[in-house]
Amino acid sequence: MKRATITLLSICIFATAFSQPATPISASVKANKDYRLTLGVLRKLSTVIANFPDVDKNKNYDKIKSLFRSAGEDYYGRNFTEAVIKFTTLKKELIAFLNIVAKQYLNRTKSILDSTAKESFDIIIDFGKESSFSTYFHKPFDPLKDVKPYTKKYGPKDYHFFKDKTLIETYLKEGYMMYHYSKNIYEDPEIAILNTKKRMTPQNMKYIIERYIFVIQFCRQAKQYGIEIHKIRKLHEISDILRKYNLSGAKLTPIFDDRIPENFKVDAIDNLNLLYSIEKKRLDNYK
Repeated sequence: MKRATITLLSICIFATAFSQPATPISASVKANKDYRLTLGVLRKLSTVIANFPDVDKNKNYDKIKSLFRSAGEDYYGRNFTEAVIKFTTLKKELIAFLNIVAKQYLNRTKSILDSTAKESFDIIIDFGKESSFSTYFHKPFDPLKDVKPYTKKYGPKDYHFFKDKTLIETYLKEGYMMYHYSKNIYEDPEIAILNTKKRMTPQNMKYIIERYIFVIQFCRQAKQYGIEIHKIRKLHEISDILRKYNLSGAKLTPIFDDRIPENFKVDAIDNLNLLYSIEKKRLDNYK
């Protein structure tokens, strides 16, 4: 009975709140919100553009920065009404731009996960307790008389998979789950509906922008799972890599970690919000 009373009271409060006339938001408040939103997005995109540049994308990004600068000048000059108009144009451009960037992140995420999927599933199957391969590996044998329990596919360096197969399975599962979650956000029907509107509210535009940013962030997490699998699969190479670059384990950053395929090192660096160009210079100093 008490719970029903609380529920009824809550309904009355919400009904009263929605029955009140909306308070107009001043141009200064709108401009301030737009400024903070777009500035935060541009800061996030600066790393993306630097790590995955192309001519068209860089050109569009420069255009967006120019729009931000113009709107920012009006905002700083307290010409808030004009600033709001310019920020609205800027947000529309950001939505179109983020759509492209989010799609590119989805494609790279799928590529990284797929690059390790086949061998990962083989490891999950071959190194299970019930497999005959497992029986051979755990069976005592005389190294001088018996046939070694190795094949063309697996050797002594792969024994750690009996322990690490569970981690590989977890990373593969989490990676694909995060990828599909990101894909679902990108394909959100509500975004498609809002994009058909001739006039979107500030709330509509903010919603779409934030959803695309989520796609990029979740794709980074998904990509990292795939990269970690590559590192586990080549665990035996760590000593050689450390000697090659004269490093300690604590300094084995992605640019030096040759267990990561060369074409995916930029993703590993981007996942850490670092710049590939700067990290590449560090690598070049060792050559």
